[in-house]
Amino acid sequence: MIKSITTYFYGTLDAIVKFYGFRKASFLPTNKVVDDEQLKRYQMGIYDFQASKMLIVPLVTLVILNMISFTWGVIGKVILEGRLSDLFGQVFLSFFILVVNYPIIEGMILRKDKGSIPLFVTLLSTLLSFCLLFIGSIFVR
Repeated sequence: MIKSITTYFYGTLDAIVKFYGFRKASFLPTNKVVDDEQLKRYQMGIYDFQASKMLIVPLVTLVILNMISFTWGVIGKVILEGRLSDLFGQVFLSFFILVVNYPIIEGMILRKDKGSIPLFVTLLSTLLSFCLLFIGSIFVR
Protein backbone atom coordinates (compact mmCIF):
# COMPACT_ATOMS: atom_id res chain seq x y z
CA MET A 1 0.00 0.00 0.00
CA ILE A 2 2.74 2.44 0.93
CA LYS A 3 4.81 1.86 -2.21
CA SER A 4 1.70 2.14 -4.38
CA ILE A 5 1.06 5.70 -3.18
CA THR A 6 4.10 6.90 -5.10
CA THR A 7 3.57 4.77 -8.20
CA TYR A 8 -0.09 5.70 -8.59
CA PHE A 9 0.78 9.36 -8.09
CA TYR A 10 3.49 9.35 -10.78
CA GLY A 11 1.33 7.33 -13.15
CA THR A 12 -1.57 9.74 -12.74
CA LEU A 13 0.73 12.76 -13.07
CA ASP A 14 2.26 11.33 -16.25
CA ALA A 15 -1.18 10.66 -17.76
CA ILE A 16 -2.40 14.19 -16.95
CA VAL A 17 0.73 15.81 -18.35
CA LYS A 18 0.51 13.71 -21.51
CA PHE A 19 -3.25 14.38 -21.90
CA TYR A 20 -2.89 18.16 -21.73
CA GLY A 21 0.15 18.14 -23.99
CA PHE A 22 2.57 19.67 -21.52
CA ARG A 23 5.10 16.96 -22.25
CA LYS A 24 6.31 16.78 -25.79
CA ALA A 25 8.55 14.06 -27.11
CA SER A 26 12.10 15.10 -26.52
CA PHE A 27 15.39 13.37 -26.95
CA LEU A 28 17.99 15.02 -24.79
CA PRO A 29 21.37 13.47 -24.25
CA THR A 30 22.07 12.77 -20.60
CA ASN A 31 25.31 12.42 -18.75
CA LYS A 32 26.03 8.73 -18.27
CA VAL A 33 29.48 9.28 -16.80
CA VAL A 34 29.72 8.31 -13.15
CA ASP A 35 32.09 10.37 -11.03
CA ASP A 36 34.11 8.87 -8.18
CA GLU A 37 31.90 10.35 -5.46
CA GLN A 38 28.74 8.99 -7.07
CA LEU A 39 30.33 5.55 -7.45
CA LYS A 40 31.39 5.62 -3.79
CA ARG A 41 27.82 6.44 -2.68
CA TYR A 42 26.50 3.61 -4.85
CA GLN A 43 28.92 1.11 -3.34
CA MET A 44 27.99 2.26 0.18
CA GLY A 45 24.27 1.78 -0.60
CA ILE A 46 23.42 5.47 -0.22
CA TYR A 47 20.65 6.94 -2.36
CA ASP A 48 21.65 9.57 -4.91
CA PHE A 49 19.06 12.32 -5.39
CA GLN A 50 20.62 13.97 -8.45
CA ALA A 51 17.44 13.48 -10.47
CA SER A 52 15.03 15.91 -12.06
CA LYS A 53 13.30 18.28 -9.65
CA MET A 54 9.98 17.31 -11.22
CA LEU A 55 10.42 13.79 -9.84
CA ILE A 56 11.82 14.71 -6.43
CA VAL A 57 9.47 17.56 -5.43
CA PRO A 58 6.26 15.46 -5.22
CA LEU A 59 8.05 12.71 -3.31
CA VAL A 60 9.61 15.13 -0.81
CA THR A 61 6.27 16.96 -0.49
CA LEU A 62 4.52 13.74 0.52
CA VAL A 63 7.24 12.92 3.06
CA ILE A 64 7.11 16.42 4.59
CA LEU A 65 3.31 16.26 4.69
CA ASN A 66 3.56 12.94 6.50
CA MET A 67 6.16 14.35 8.94
CA ILE A 68 3.84 17.24 9.79
CA SER A 69 0.85 14.92 10.19
CA PHE A 70 2.80 12.54 12.43
CA THR A 71 4.09 15.38 14.61
CA TRP A 72 0.62 16.93 14.87
CA GLY A 73 -0.92 13.57 15.70
CA VAL A 74 1.59 12.69 18.40
CA ILE A 75 1.88 16.09 20.07
CA GLY A 76 -1.59 17.49 19.51
CA LYS A 77 -3.79 14.45 19.88
CA VAL A 78 -1.87 11.77 21.77
CA ILE A 79 0.15 13.78 24.31
CA LEU A 80 -2.11 16.78 24.93
CA GLU A 81 -5.50 15.11 24.56
CA GLY A 82 -4.52 11.57 25.55
CA ARG A 83 -6.31 9.89 22.64
CA LEU A 84 -3.76 7.16 21.88
CA SER A 85 -6.34 4.37 21.91
CA ASP A 86 -8.50 6.22 19.35
CA LEU A 87 -5.67 7.15 16.98
CA PHE A 88 -3.15 4.34 17.41
CA GLY A 89 -3.66 2.96 13.89
CA GLN A 90 -3.26 6.33 12.19
CA VAL A 91 -0.20 7.29 14.24
CA PHE A 92 1.43 3.89 13.72
CA LEU A 93 0.82 3.96 9.95
CA SER A 94 2.24 7.47 9.72
CA PHE A 95 5.30 6.41 11.73
CA PHE A 96 5.78 3.34 9.54
CA ILE A 97 5.67 5.47 6.37
CA LEU A 98 8.31 7.76 7.89
CA VAL A 99 10.55 4.78 8.68
CA VAL A 100 10.19 3.42 5.14
CA ASN A 101 11.04 6.84 3.70
CA TYR A 102 14.03 7.44 6.00
CA PRO A 103 16.51 7.74 3.07
CA ILE A 104 14.53 10.73 1.78
CA ILE A 105 14.50 12.36 5.22
CA GLU A 106 18.23 11.70 5.48
CA GLY A 107 18.76 13.26 2.04
CA MET A 108 16.83 16.37 3.08
CA ILE A 109 18.15 16.96 6.59
CA LEU A 110 21.28 15.02 7.46
CA ARG A 111 23.32 14.75 4.28
CA LYS A 112 25.30 17.64 2.86
CA ASP A 113 27.09 15.89 -0.01
CA LYS A 114 26.50 16.33 -3.73
CA GLY A 115 23.89 13.55 -3.85
CA SER A 116 21.61 15.06 -1.20
CA ILE A 117 18.28 16.72 -1.90
CA PRO A 118 18.86 20.39 -2.75
CA LEU A 119 17.71 23.01 -0.25
CA PHE A 120 15.51 24.62 -2.92
CA VAL A 121 13.58 21.36 -3.36
CA THR A 122 13.13 20.99 0.40
CA LEU A 123 11.86 24.57 0.77
CA LEU A 124 9.55 24.28 -2.23
CA SER A 125 8.15 20.99 -0.93
CA THR A 126 7.63 22.52 2.52
CA LEU A 127 5.70 25.40 0.95
CA LEU A 128 3.59 22.97 -1.09
CA SER A 129 2.90 20.89 2.03
CA PHE A 130 1.67 23.90 3.96
CA CYS A 131 -0.50 24.93 0.99
CA LEU A 132 -2.05 21.44 0.92
CA LEU A 133 -2.65 21.58 4.67
CA PHE A 134 -4.27 25.02 4.33
CA ILE A 135 -6.54 23.84 1.52
CA GLY A 136 -7.43 20.74 3.54
CA SER A 137 -8.25 22.81 6.61
CA ILE A 138 -10.74 24.82 4.56
CA PHE A 139 -12.66 21.68 3.60
CA VAL A 140 -12.57 20.15 7.09
CA ARG A 141 -14.18 23.12 8.79
